[in-house]
Amino acid sequence: MSINTRRRSRPVIASLAAAALLGLALGSGAQPPEQPAPAPAEAPTPQKPALGLNLQAFARLAPLRPAAFAAQWQALLDEDLSRLASAPDAARMRQRFLWAQGRVMQPYFHWRDAPAAGPLQEDPMLPLLLRDLPLRDARWWSLQETQDFWRAWLHEKARALLASSPELQHGDARWLRAELAALEHAGLPLPQRRELMGRLLAEHVEDNGSQGLDPLLSAWRRLQAPAAEVARLDEAVKASRAHDCCHERPVLRRWQGVDLRVHVLEPSGASASAALRPAMLWLHGGSFTQGQWWHSPVISAALRQQGVLVLAVELRTNSRFDTGPLEQLSDASLAYDWLLRHAERLRVDPQRIGMAGFSSGAVLALMAATHGLDTAPGRGPRPTTGRYPAAIISLGGCADPLNPRKDGWFRRRVEPVGPPEHFSPMATVAAGQPPLLALHGTADEYCPFDDMQRFVAAYQAAGNAAELVAVDGAPHFFGFFHRPGQARVREALAAALRRWGWIAE
Repeated sequence: MSINTRRRSRPVIASLAAAALLGLALGSGAQPPEQPAPAPAEAPTPQKPALGLNLQAFARLAPLRPAAFAAQWQALLDEDLSRLASAPDAARMRQRFLWAQGRVMQPYFHWRDAPAAGPLQEDPMLPLLLRDLPLRDARWWSLQETQDFWRAWLHEKARALLASSPELQHGDARWLRAELAALEHAGLPLPQRRELMGRLLAEHVEDNGSQGLDPLLSAWRRLQAPAAEVARLDEAVKASRAHDCCHERPVLRRWQGVDLRVHVLEPSGASASAALRPAMLWLHGGSFTQGQWWHSPVISAALRQQGVLVLAVELRTNSRFDTGPLEQLSDASLAYDWLLRHAERLRVDPQRIGMAGFSSGAVLALMAATHGLDTAPGRGPRPTTGRYPAAIISLGGCADPLNPRKDGWFRRRVEPVGPPEHFSPMATVAAGQPPLLALHGTADEYCPFDDMQRFVAAYQAAGNAAELVAVDGAPHFFGFFHRPGQARVREALAAALRRWGWIAE
């Protein structure tokens, strides 16, 4: 059984809202499209008017106080509509829906990123502001801005439902169920409602798997979904579930009615028959929000080829369970303890059990290396537990999730439990922590390379063994598609295993 190494097709950044609602294409790992040839000089392409209302402007203005944001956002819309006075109706409608999307999202982004923001509250003026917008007019449904608006609206309505509905606070696929509940009351015509429901289901399957979705899939089919779309989604569900085949996958914990498992992936390399094998827990990425246990860029396969048993962990992601980093640190720590208990049966050396991860999974591994293993984060009085895995591998990890350059989601999720600094790898470096291999693209657009440089320097200064392998010019997702970077990872990983004494020279 191999872990799928496909490139992620949608961005995975610090919050679902920024990725799915802003619709940013950055970080997908895709190569930039070829640039169109310039028009001949004798037939210049007409220039579109420069528009001020855009997602970059939203990112700049969103942390402002609501009144200041509203005034500046409205001014940008008014200026754009003036520029577009002679343009087709669709051009003006695009800006109006983009303006509405910004008004829907701003309360969340202000709360997330403004340090002094109070409790998150929906804009009470929003229903009045949206009253004159043709929200349900089928003429505008094909506009991307219209669909983006509805995705934003559903997401924010789902946020309120999750906070108030006991039914949605239990079970799997919580955000999806909340968005579908909001969709039921959105007043959209059946074709649009059916299309949005199918899209939400398909994206959830791709990003989070199909656990607990059978009732929702059946409800969608009852809306007379087109046969071709049903077939595509059925195939995606089948492919997702196929990853569970042909290996041991015991239940790690039962969380509010949902089984979370670990996946025991046997070594495939020459040392697979050794009396006692090293083992590495695999922690997938996904911005703590999404991801599946088998999402792995190069590392898991490379470990198994070197004779290392891999234990891939199902984590309580935000999309499925409305959780955050500390719940996932608990999952990873519980999986480590499970492997210790089963080490003899699996022929694992209990002194050679490490943690590896990508992106947010790498943050978890770094938290385990610094804060320490912790099945109940926040209950202890100290910033570190003093109990660590035997070794750590970080691929594209954010070493300083409290860096002001990052958004405030990590801080907001952990501060109800304890001081955020107790859970930041950068802030909890100490002597006696495990050896570290950090693999990082120098052009990482989500987890700054210089943060990892500073972290490794501090880690070494504390007397810990650490190596930083820089992959020149590589972006965050290089491990999924960048062949030279993948080769560099394999070489560095094998060298580290030999250096740690995990495999023979």
